[in-house]
Amino acid sequence: MTDLLANLPMFATDKEIALAIVGKERAQMWIKSVVPILEQKRGFPKIDTLHGGRPVPLVRKWYNLHLGLDRSYVQTTQEDGKENPSAWRSEREKRNERKPQMGLNSRCLSTLQYMVDRPHVRTSIEIVGARDATMEQLTEKGALVEGARDGQGDRTWTVTDAGRDEIARYNDWHRGKRR
Repeated sequence: MTDLLANLPMFATDKEIALAIVGKERAQMWIKSVVPILEQKRGFPKIDTLHGGRPVPLVRKWYNLHLGLDRSYVQTTQEDGKENPSAWRSEREKRNERKPQMGLNSRCLSTLQYMVDRPHVRTSIEIVGARDATMEQLTEKGALVEGARDGQGDRTWTVTDAGRDEIARYNDWHRGKRR
């Protein structure tokens, strides 16, 4: 069995790595489907932009860890199961993660929903029923961040990621709209 990764330069393109790992017939599929998943969820080495490729020694090390090649077969088959305390969480705890968490009143919720639905809206004047005090409450909760004044001298605000997440939780919890 030959190690095709050993024949690659220190930094290789995804195509070169794919040919070494899965072969010519499955290389395109691996590049398009597998690499994005490995990068996002599993810590696969990123492309080094300075060198124009992935560091092959790190790719090899990643696969050795992923496949458990650094341990003997007997050791890996006889290990005790690992405990997973997060699996013990109750249904109530899981459900409460979906529940709105900021404790916003109805005026704040409707203002925040309006701003999330219309990203171009940045001042309280553009929102019916909203005042600067409402925007300040949302800022205190972390749903908005205050910006500079606009051309008319009005205060501006921008929705934060936490604000968008709260609206998604609210919609999921009260309206059944999944994220």
